[in-house]
Amino acid sequence: MKQYQFNDVLYMKKEKAIALENEEKEIIGVIEKADISGCEKGHVFSFTNTNGLTVRMGIKKRGIRNFLFATYVIKTEKETYLFKDKPGNSLLYFCVKGDISGQDIQIEENWSKEIEVKLDKIHIATLKTSDLTFRTTILFKDNILESTIHFAVTVLMYFMYKIYKNESEFIESILFD
Repeated sequence: MKQYQFNDVLYMKKEKAIALENEEKEIIGVIEKADISGCEKGHVFSFTNTNGLTVRMGIKKRGIRNFLFATYVIKTEKETYLFKDKPGNSLLYFCVKGDISGQDIQIEENWSKEIEVKLDKIHIATLKTSDLTFRTTILFKDNILESTIHFAVTVLMYFMYKIYKNESEFIESILFD
């Protein structure tokens, strides 16, 4: 497994960039706040690797009907993909499903509060966070290249998970306090 890390921040400003490093501490890409038309303000992030591939991901604006279930917009230079919270599961834990060029991708929280990424039901990556060090580690299978959309989606999905956690904690406090 290949290992990558970045320093997390509590609040990310528009001008701030977070560097993603490999095991040798080489920067292989940057994560930044971004915008996508039709997405919620402040809930869009981009990942640009050192080869210039940029992938943006955000949460589509929600209304009354789809308030509890998010739709995630993934944009590359040429393509747009839509992922959705898995109904039922997403009320209990983070679980997102989508399709990238005919390959099913599922991103879900496990019992250890880690995020697992499966491509066509094969585990390809695990995201681990540390509240102590504010460092996030991503372990990728060796065959997942840094220049692929799968890599970028995995990196960006961490930020969607953070938004999900904040919103679910807020809803929980309203319902149970």
